[in-house]
Amino acid sequence: MDFGPYLQRVLHDVKHNWYNIIPESAMAPLLKKGKVTIDFAITKNGQVAGLRYIFGSGDVALDRAAYGGITASNPFPPLPSEFHGQYLGLRFTFFYNPDKDEADLK
Repeated sequence: MDFGPYLQRVLHDVKHNWYNIIPESAMAPLLKKGKVTIDFAITKNGQVAGLRYIFGSGDVALDRAAYGGITASNPFPPLPSEFHGQYLGLRFTFFYNPDKDEADLK
């Protein structure tokens, strides 16, 4: 089954909501750097479950914004009907002002 269109929608929604709450410290002129990795699942009906930090940035504001990008997107559309699993597990990494070598990993 092709999850491409579904995942594009998930990524779009999370990015949109995350960009709206990125803290001022991560914007010009401060440009604070950081990286946050979060695991979560999307259940059959589109609900977010099991959110947990895998790696924090060391800055509470950056961590909260990444977490908020996901929670503000809840619920997502239901999982595609062709998918017979109970949930879809995902890991997102949020980069704040990455160096060029980090940006290439996106």
